[in-house]
Amino acid sequence: MPVKKEDLKFIKGVVKFEEPMARHTTFRIGGPAELFVYPSDDGDLLNILRYASEHKMGTFVIGGGSKLLVGDRGIRGFVISLNAPAFNKLVFDGEYASAGCGMKVSEFLKKAAAEGLGGLEYLAGIPGTLGGALMMNAGWPTKAIGDRVEEITLIRGLDRETLDKNDIKFTYRGSNLGDFLLISARIRLDRKPKESIEAEINRNFEKKRQTQDLCYPSVGSVFLNPSGTMPAWQLIEKCGFRGVSEGGAKVSEKHANFIINKGKATAADVRKLIDEIQKKVFKEHQIVLKLEVKTIGDF
Repeated sequence: MPVKKEDLKFIKGVVKFEEPMARHTTFRIGGPAELFVYPSDDGDLLNILRYASEHKMGTFVIGGGSKLLVGDRGIRGFVISLNAPAFNKLVFDGEYASAGCGMKVSEFLKKAAAEGLGGLEYLAGIPGTLGGALMMNAGWPTKAIGDRVEEITLIRGLDRETLDKNDIKFTYRGSNLGDFLLISARIRLDRKPKESIEAEINRNFEKKRQTQDLCYPSVGSVFLNPSGTMPAWQLIEKCGFRGVSEGGAKVSEKHANFIINKGKATAADVRKLIDEIQKKVFKEHQIVLKLEVKTIGDF
C-alpha cells in the first residue's frame, strides 16, 4: 500500500515523493525514489529508520552519489540524504578534525587547508561526501583516507555507536562499513603551511583533470584494479573499448576505466557496456573485473 503524506508527519526534515535520482548522482542517471528524505538531525534519522523497519520498507543512504548507478525504474522505499546542517558539522582539535559524514570532500579539504591542516590532498577532485569516501576508502593512487581515521560514529541497526579505528577494516577501495550508516568521523591530519596544502590540492586536481574525463557526468573509475596484473583501464583498452558507445553512454577516450554520460544515457546503456567489457576482458585475459561503482534500484 503506498505511503501517504500524512503518514510521514513525524519527519521534521524534507520529504519528496517520486524524486528523480538523476538529480542526485554524479552520473545524472536514475529513476525515481519512492521517498527521498533529508532528515533534520540524528533523532529524525532514527525515527525514519524505525518507521521503515516497522513497515518493512527498504532504506538507502546517499552521499554525493559519486559511485552510484541507479536503475531506470528507480528505488522503492526510502532514500535518505544527509545533506543537512546536522550532518555537515566540522570541528578542529589540534591536528584532528571531527567532521559530519554528509560534508563534501572538497569542502572538508578547503576548510582543513584554511586551518593549516593537510594530509588528504590526494582526495582533491573526488566529488562525493566524506561518508562515501570513508565507506569506499577513497584514495589515489597508493594512499587512502582509511589510513587517517581514528574513529567513526555510525548507526548499526537502530542504535547509534562509535567504532575505534581498530574495529574498522579498510581494504582497497572498500571497508567493513557497508552495512552501517555513517554519521561523523574523527580524522588525523598534518600541520602544514596553508599555502603548501592549497598548492598540492591544486596540483592533484590538475593531474586528475589531465588524465581523467571530468567534462561529462560519470562515476569516476567503474572497475577496481585487479591485483597482480595491469590496471583496469589498460585491460579495457587492450580489448578495444576506448571510445565505444552504447546509447548515450560511452567509454571515455581519455581514461578507459571511465564511462561517461554524453547527455541522455540510461542505466541500461551503462549496464550493457559494463557487461560487454567484463565478458571480453575475461575471454581475452581470464580476469574478472569487479565493479567499484555500486548498482541499486530496479533496472
